[in-house]
Amino acid sequence: KRSALETKLSEMVAEDYRKAPELETDPQLTRFWERWHDHYGATGLVNPRGDRVLTELAVRAIRELRAKMILINYNDPDYVHWGYMAHYTRAISIIDQEIQRLWDTVQADPEYRNNTLFVIAPDCGRDTNPFLRVPCQHHFGPGSGKIFSLLVGPGVQPGQVVDKPVEQIDLAPTIGALTKTPFPHAEGRVLEEAIA
Repeated sequence: KRSALETKLSEMVAEDYRKAPELETDPQLTRFWERWHDHYGATGLVNPRGDRVLTELAVRAIRELRAKMILINYNDPDYVHWGYMAHYTRAISIIDQEIQRLWDTVQADPEYRNNTLFVIAPDCGRDTNPFLRVPCQHHFGPGSGKIFSLLVGPGVQPGQVVDKPVEQIDLAPTIGALTKTPFPHAEGRVLEEAIA
């Protein structure tokens, strides 16, 4: 049995994942990246930085690709793990500005205006670390499992505040219900109290 495992290990180590077959690229995506390169060049030193580049990509995807769904994972607040609270608060203020830019982009486009669902949810809550003097961690305390969510758009009850704990996994079936998209494998329940 050991020799069979050693043989399998040798095969896996010898396998070069970089020699994967060439994938066919969508011509529309190729043109999207060509236009990005034409505008910003190849250095990477002139395009927006951090979470701002994610918004720039989303705005371009809305305008150029006419995207039907965009998921943005803003992650600059995680720089707080270095121990500086200002990294966290500055990152949050930038995300606020970027969400405003996305909102303005959508509202300026007749196809998207009043036809776009915004779902804003952090990936985790924050709390203190009892073992280190580093603020806003998300590993130990009860705050790490608590987040807020904001839903705005068609089908959402305007001004409705649901002030009770729900599960984060409830967002997927709720998004499915609001967009009339079946998510047959989504766990959780539809947050009926948020739907108009």
